[in-house]
Amino acid sequence: MQVISNINPELKNILEEFSTWFFNSNYNIELSPFEKLDDNEKGDFATSNEYLKQALKDPEAYGYPKHMLGAVMENNLNTNRLQPKLYREACDNIDKKLINYFGARNNALRAYYPKNGYIGWHNNANAPGYNIIITCNPDGDGEFEHYDHNTGMITRYHDKKGWFVKAGYFGSMKEPENLYWHCARTRSPRITLSYIVPHKSIWESMITDIGIPDTTLQISYSTL
Repeated sequence: MQVISNINPELKNILEEFSTWFFNSNYNIELSPFEKLDDNEKGDFATSNEYLKQALKDPEAYGYPKHMLGAVMENNLNTNRLQPKLYREACDNIDKKLINYFGARNNALRAYYPKNGYIGWHNNANAPGYNIIITCNPDGDGEFEHYDHNTGMITRYHDKKGWFVKAGYFGSMKEPENLYWHCARTRSPRITLSYIVPHKSIWESMITDIGIPDTTLQISYSTL
């Protein structure tokens, strides 16, 4: 996983236009209850080593996250239409801009995490591919963790204030050696957008275009 915090101006302008609108709206007040998948009391457990050990016993069952405190941000084409048209149109607009910018196949995730929000350990084997994960945490008070089952190491990536990008490959169940186990939690409101790029060469080129890799936001340590 590469982390890029010094984002190029063109992409930064696209992202900041969206985050400025989002964090000045009432989205977190009006909409997060619609998509709560869990209660906050379980957050510490869902991102713990004990939970990870449990998940590793059945990787296929933990492709999609089982526990989360957050809101899935719908776009204008979403058939559920739980969320007001204004928000769906804004998500549809940012999707179009970023899919075009990255040459992405599709959006894999649009999520808003409120204060103390989280997403439990999972591996995204149900949505494999070359990923670009974009996060905005205005206070920078959150983290993303990855467990490498080949080395037994957990890497913690600390959020940076504002927008930053992570890029990595998520394997499918057909390539268990490339399963990408991860979780995230935050103590301040946080947005994450994720896109899948269909070809490795395009993905590698896009990483170079996005900005300069930053290794200062991660800490590795042994576990399990």
